[in-house]
Amino acid sequence: MTTHKYKYIVVEDEHLIRKNLIKKIESLSIPLELVGEANNGEDAIGLVNDLCPSIVITDIRMPRSDGLELIKYIHHNYPYIKTMVLSGYNDFKYAQTALKYEAKDFLLKPVKIDELNSSLQNILISLDSENKEEASFSIDPHNLKPERLSKLLENYLINNYSSITSINDISDKFGFTNEYLSKIFKKHIGETPLKYITKIRINKAKQLLLNQPELEIKKIGELVGYKDAFFFSRVFRSNVGLYPSDYREQKLKTNNK
Repeated sequence: MTTHKYKYIVVEDEHLIRKNLIKKIESLSIPLELVGEANNGEDAIGLVNDLCPSIVITDIRMPRSDGLELIKYIHHNYPYIKTMVLSGYNDFKYAQTALKYEAKDFLLKPVKIDELNSSLQNILISLDSENKEEASFSIDPHNLKPERLSKLLENYLINNYSSITSINDISDKFGFTNEYLSKIFKKHIGETPLKYITKIRINKAKQLLLNQPELEIKKIGELVGYKDAFFFSRVFRSNVGLYPSDYREQKLKTNNK
């Protein structure tokens, strides 16, 4: 088991239930660090963007965006984050939707501590396994099956998106051809490595534009991996529909209303 602590957030609209859940988790001998709490899905999305936790534990029925909308957002934007869904309703449709967005578990409330412990232990094993593969892949990535290689590549892109300058950087690191990596990545992840990197960069740029309004557009571009400010603006507009400065202005005006 890992020796460092993984960050997690808890999302539950009922204060006492949320605090009781956190108390149960803290009573377990597992390497987790609470970094945030929210009582609705909308605020939780903000925490995910700001804190980049490894695990999100969420209720389903909540105001201002429910838990299913939250895990859908995480699935599409931060697929490496592990999610656990809690519900007071034994509804198959809820569980089915949670599985669709790759939630690691679906637990009924009130949550039993042994079930909570078992679920979290499984998530930690999964996180540890991914980290071990990432640490050792440079030795012999050819031992990995295409699906696991794709997940390893995904983790590498997530952790190195700002420093990758071309697809050749990736193929050199992994020891495979550009064509092969692109083919298996698209098959198992759903898009090419370059499109995936662009998505990560744009999402990070959005976060910086709103959370650090004092940062210049050029600096934000550099932080997410674009050395050319004009190219960054064009890519941002192509993906978002607005130039970075217009996006920041529009969103900040909306948030201040």
